[in-house]
Amino acid sequence: MPIYDSDNVPEKVGRDELDKELADWLPRGPVLGADERIADARRSHRVLAEGPWPPIGSVETLLVPGPHGSVPVRVHTPSTGRGPYGALVYLHGGGWTVGTLDEFEIPMRIFAERAGIKTYAVDYQLAPEAKFPVQLDECGFVVSWLFAHAAEQNVDPERIALGGDSAGGNMTCALTLKFRDEGGPRLALQLPLYPETALPFDTDSGSQNRVGYYLETYGVLLFAWNYVPHHEDARQPLISPLYASSHRGLPPAILVTNGFDPLRDVGHAYARKLAHAGNDLTYVHHTHLTHGFIQFTRHSKRCLEATHQLADLLKEKIGG
Repeated sequence: MPIYDSDNVPEKVGRDELDKELADWLPRGPVLGADERIADARRSHRVLAEGPWPPIGSVETLLVPGPHGSVPVRVHTPSTGRGPYGALVYLHGGGWTVGTLDEFEIPMRIFAERAGIKTYAVDYQLAPEAKFPVQLDECGFVVSWLFAHAAEQNVDPERIALGGDSAGGNMTCALTLKFRDEGGPRLALQLPLYPETALPFDTDSGSQNRVGYYLETYGVLLFAWNYVPHHEDARQPLISPLYASSHRGLPPAILVTNGFDPLRDVGHAYARKLAHAGNDLTYVHHTHLTHGFIQFTRHSKRCLEATHQLADLLKEKIGG
């Protein structure tokens, strides 16, 4: 899979042929954004939390005293190295509505062990029980907490990254803008994976990939309804980072999109914004994969290979 930098991000990206193993598994897997009750959506996603899980040096759960109550954070430490480690604060996807740390245990272990870094997966409050900006407040607080406690966590403060997929990718982009504008923590890297940088309804990818590829386009309406208070402008940069007035001065980025994903085009548009603003960018586009691939590594060798590629890029950027 080609890897692009800021000088050669393609003008347009598309899709090729869906990975056969994914095509065989997707009809039996959960659907993100289906026309179903929230409780049923959360229940159906439990299949992604099943073990056994890859080996890892150690796992511990922290309770960080956040701005809206305690925030659980699951920490993975690799079996090799003595530190100080590079670290990735990770914000899981699920439309702010679905998702548990167990459902992301496999990619977190792969990232930590293969890249030789510590991962800090944040169990932020879900919508609609909590709404914007509660999730951003909690996730931003965890990032600041890690910078303040880097020494006791055996973490190198010069190698702290922030990343996330889908809604977590949205919050990654939003928080890097917020940190830049408010003099917040200086991140070594941002890792938006197939991020929701804006609503995808007027894009080719939103039309092409409406149903059948895990994330359903019109389910994003439900997620926006759950997450955004009605008095808020959904085009503001902290909700739709694509519409920020400037994308200059942001941390180096690894940004990933997928051909069979309603969010493909808004993610690609964000990559081009980052590149045109002069930021350091590594851009990867998988023509044959879907939204959510880091969670599907048991069902597709290509998903596993793509997740390993991400871990290798993380090792290159913030590994020891």
